[in-house]
Amino acid sequence: MKKLLIFISIVIFSSSCSLVLNFQDLPEPMGKYIIGTEVFDWEDTYRDEWFTPKVIDTRKISVQIWYPAIQKSDSLYPYLDYSDLRLEAIAKQINQSKNFVKPVKDVKGHSYYGAKPVDEKFPLILFSHGLGGYKTQNSIAIEALVSKGYIVISADHTHDANITIFKDGTIIDYNSDILSNVPNEKFWDIRIPQVNTRARDISFMIDKLQLMKNHSIYNSIDFNKIGVFGMSTGGSTAVVSSWNDTRISACLNLDGWFVPVVDDVINTGIKIPFCYIGQQEWKGAPLNYQKLNKFYKNCESDAYLLKIKETTHFDFSDSPHFSKIGRKIASGKNVDDKFAERVGILVVGFFDEYLKGNRYNWTDIIIDNYETEIQFR
Repeated sequence: MKKLLIFISIVIFSSSCSLVLNFQDLPEPMGKYIIGTEVFDWEDTYRDEWFTPKVIDTRKISVQIWYPAIQKSDSLYPYLDYSDLRLEAIAKQINQSKNFVKPVKDVKGHSYYGAKPVDEKFPLILFSHGLGGYKTQNSIAIEALVSKGYIVISADHTHDANITIFKDGTIIDYNSDILSNVPNEKFWDIRIPQVNTRARDISFMIDKLQLMKNHSIYNSIDFNKIGVFGMSTGGSTAVVSSWNDTRISACLNLDGWFVPVVDDVINTGIKIPFCYIGQQEWKGAPLNYQKLNKFYKNCESDAYLLKIKETTHFDFSDSPHFSKIGRKIASGKNVDDKFAERVGILVVGFFDEYLKGNRYNWTDIIIDNYETEIQFR
């Protein structure tokens, strides 16, 4: 009976969330540029799909590009496209009812579909989402970057995203739970190829953009200034990509998972500027920060560690922005309604310094507002 009452309480709470959780729209971007966006389905015909070993197929991803635009189009692109399908997948991922996440369907951003690109050169930034995440999960930082003069591209890492939806109607569900709770001896056989697949997605996106000479976006990309950032498993993806691909010039990591990063990467670090911003500690996973700290010490260029006290893992996505009640349920005590926006400002500051040469105290936005341990070398 007690379990039944708890279950009923959860159902009542979840069913009422569409009324209680009045989600905020994304904050107004900080820069001067209007934001344009387009969506593409790309296939890497030279690479077999690692996630489907029993099927002969090649790697396909859905990507979204954001870029500075001359003027607004007549179509504001939704924060969550194919929202009914995505809401169902998100609810399943977090083990809640669909009504619990329904308000995110109405969240509005500031990206205009098909808007004409500005005819200037801008640095390119690639973003990688977390395990079970989605390509727009850090849209606050993405829109901040584009409004300040960057082009950003992000993919739903197929099978690793909570759902991948292609324009032809093909749907591929999240397929990484099968990788959980495996025997220790099998961990590396699974997780390392998984992260490598995602890292190759990053390099493939750069390759593909370099071949798009007949597209208007091509002329706006400065391929000599490329950065990458990611959250959680996307953080490890960003690090492995930076180690593998010499075209990348700066790497930022949002509460990244370092456990599946191989020792070769940890023991040598990377040669480009690196910034980590995340929780004070990964509870129950001490190996994560042991590997991060070793990696940080081995990096050859400027490196930053910012560990914010009283934060949780999902605080380093858009999540804490949306509602006060949501923050009370899932966020750390140190997190307020400006947290995601300030993290986005820090992301812009890091890339401003290392891709544009604009030096200023970009860490202040975090250390002045939140109790933070910071290291720099």
